[in-house]
Amino acid sequence: MIAHIFSLISFQEIGYIIGIAVIMFGCTAVMQNPFISIGKKILWVLTILLLNWIGLLWYYYTYYMKDK
Repeated sequence: MIAHIFSLISFQEIGYIIGIAVIMFGCTAVMQNPFISIGKKILWVLTILLLNWIGLLWYYYTYYMKDK
């Protein structure tokens, strides 16, 4: 049954879901950490967003631009 559900989702959609989950859970985890200062929290969130953006650009290059 689970394999049937996953066969309905394309590889691109799984990439988007993982990207959104990384942003949501990563930023939430950083913001809830009481041991780091506000400045470091902002830097961590920016790092998460930057790395996710770089990953998205790499994803587009490998699946859309590389073959053209």
